[in-house]
Amino acid sequence: MLWRRLSLVRAFSAASLLSGVFVGASHAADLGQTADSSTDTVKILDARKSGELKVDLRGGGQGKALMSLTNTSTRLLNIVIPPGLVGANATAQGRGGQSVGLGPIGTPAGGFGGFQAPAPQAGFRSVGVSAASGPSVTVPAGQTVDLTLSAVCLNYGLKTPTAKDKLELVDVEDYTRDPRVRKGLRSLATYGTSFGVAQAAIWNIANGLSFDMMAEKVGTSSKGDGVMNLHEIGLASRFVEAIDGSATSDLVDPATIQSGRVFVTVEGQSDASRRLLSELEGLHVLGLPVKVLASTDTPTTDGPALHLSVVFNANDGKSQGKILVRSASAGEWTMLGALPFSRVESLANLSGTDLAATLDRTVASAFVRVKPAKKASGAVAYKVENRLPFTVFKVIVKSGDSTGASRHELAGLAVGPGRSSLSTPIAASDAVVDRVELNGL
Repeated sequence: MLWRRLSLVRAFSAASLLSGVFVGASHAADLGQTADSSTDTVKILDARKSGELKVDLRGGGQGKALMSLTNTSTRLLNIVIPPGLVGANATAQGRGGQSVGLGPIGTPAGGFGGFQAPAPQAGFRSVGVSAASGPSVTVPAGQTVDLTLSAVCLNYGLKTPTAKDKLELVDVEDYTRDPRVRKGLRSLATYGTSFGVAQAAIWNIANGLSFDMMAEKVGTSSKGDGVMNLHEIGLASRFVEAIDGSATSDLVDPATIQSGRVFVTVEGQSDASRRLLSELEGLHVLGLPVKVLASTDTPTTDGPALHLSVVFNANDGKSQGKILVRSASAGEWTMLGALPFSRVESLANLSGTDLAATLDRTVASAFVRVKPAKKASGAVAYKVENRLPFTVFKVIVKSGDSTGASRHELAGLAVGPGRSSLSTPIAASDAVVDRVELNGL
């Protein structure tokens, strides 16, 4: 992918992250079929090797690859497409051909990867994460299924492959001997992130392109949208550090991606403040584990992060006050805003789980916005705008502000920091952001 294709992107102001739009890989087609007891489940490379499956893989332009699967057997095949596959160009090694790293089936537009390690809901304790073998697609005997996959370029500076460019499907283990590229591509394809984060990380580990050079190329202009922005470069830098610091062999340890991303301070030295900090330890806010700090401590971070400082008003029978929200970029903290909150419980009766839920809802509704964009067959598609310094992969909305309002999940998202995207339509005439989920990338 050429830098001439990388237009200047929007920088981040002191008040908030600016929003932009990048149209990336499309969702895989809904095949309307599911595997049954007579279905043979097999990995795509194994099925091709056995002669049961014909695979035609071609470029699809920026961020995409086109794949056709033809079932040449007499059985229904459930084809598993695991993370870590590459569309290799035979001329890629120094003769002008571009190879691409492939994402799984169903990657959201503007994203890369399967988001197979969803974070817990607000207030949940830390849980283990394990990678799945990969999403699958059912191909009936004698039929062909066409897919659009997300893709990142593996050869910086070479022309992006189009539908005219035929690619060879290989495992990343066979494409390169570099363990960092192997782990990086598999991890990105498993955990999921925005396309800009994935492309920046791959250019760095596969081609040695420095993040400083990427930031210089991106610049600070507010004109236009590009492949990546400054916060996506920061997330990619943190991810590459996690590759080198992870002890696992195949995937980056998700704890190295998620930890140290959300810091929480409860101002004051009262017994209630100390109790709340103790109860917050191990909980999650915005889907990420909370790191609690004393009110006198300043958080330190080596990548994008949020600092939520809770300031309570004088006790008047309710728990109310404001949340000071700061965002870290390049090691410096910037104030994003002061958000008021109020709960009916007194401070003495407020629990850490209650406070985590309040932080979740208040911050999410302030920095992730949803607006009706399209109507079709009684359903509404919403435009999701993300001003948080991380990729949003799920938004929970309520149909209004009432206590009994129904909740809806806007899934299938990969809205990078400072970007926006359309959701799948839901049957809701109004939508108020209640919670978002992040995975640290």
